[in-house]
Amino acid sequence: MVPTGVLGLEVRARAWVPMDDEHTLALTIGRLARGSAKVGRQTVGPVETLPNTTDWYGRFRAVANADNDYLIDRELQKTASFTGIGSIFLQDQAATESMGAIYDRTQERLGTSDMMVIRTRKRLIDAARALRDRDEAPPGVDNPEAYAVRSGGVVLPSTANWVEATAELRRGWAKHPDLNRDVLGGVPAV
Repeated sequence: MVPTGVLGLEVRARAWVPMDDEHTLALTIGRLARGSAKVGRQTVGPVETLPNTTDWYGRFRAVANADNDYLIDRELQKTASFTGIGSIFLQDQAATESMGAIYDRTQERLGTSDMMVIRTRKRLIDAARALRDRDEAPPGVDNPEAYAVRSGGVVLPSTANWVEATAELRRGWAKHPDLNRDVLGGVPAV
């Protein structure tokens, strides 16, 4: 889950599904607010896609891509956005694709600041081996309630216990009709 948007208001998650060794289908899943949104000084909206084709990679392709330099807006780059790319998702895509198709991990040098990457890879490898060798289901597969959570932004008093103060906002499937994007510039006060 990406922690963007107002905590308790929007529900979204992303998934990257490998199609082969060099292509990945990226999906955004959830109930999103319609139209454009203000993110800092930048207005962002849905990614415009090309018409579908019948070839293997012919669906869900963004109009802005490496061939057209992700439609970088140089004026926007000077005034509102470091990248000048009109979508956070496309900014991520540009950074990812600029690395090339496959990175040679033998050249990778992870350090202490990469501990989350190291631990996540170890857990995934351990889960895959447990499934292969002992037919053990990966953690969380049989506990869907573990995924009934939300992420997002919130402004709290400095004295607040954030865990207690956001418990209801982080609970999945809860309705919060009093929240909107306009609270404190898009971040709810609790």
